[in-house]
Amino acid sequence: MDEVAEAAVVGRNDKGHRDNGGLFRFLPGFVLILILFIAGQLIFKDPRAILFDINGYKLAWVEILMLAAAIVAMAEQLKVSKPGVNQINEALLIGLVAVVQIVLFTLGASGVAGFSMFANTEFVLLTLINVAQTVVAFQINAATLMRTISSG
Repeated sequence: MDEVAEAAVVGRNDKGHRDNGGLFRFLPGFVLILILFIAGQLIFKDPRAILFDINGYKLAWVEILMLAAAIVAMAEQLKVSKPGVNQINEALLIGLVAVVQIVLFTLGASGVAGFSMFANTEFVLLTLINVAQTVVAFQINAATLMRTISSG
């Protein structure tokens, strides 16, 4: 019973064609969170205004946005976790959105007209979530590349 198993090398052209989302696959998820934050600031006067009251559990729109931001941050980390694939461009785009958020907060906190909606605790928390996920995205990308290099 001498059986020999042969490994197959699968290339890019051997895989079934699937749509990778076009240009939207490069769009960081926090762009959507930023758009939702701006829309929420324009729609709701009070960020802590109750949006849902389910059996005594009260949720404000900003709490739902924070939950969405945490989920998007975890999903963004999946983008950069493909073993053997350098996803540095995706990590840089994620970081770019974090830089934009820091600039928006700075402009709002310094009193520049038109940017006051970004000078609040809710936006600082969104920015911190984004900065943290950016750091983790770079570390995940580097770790997967190092593992691939060391095993090859």
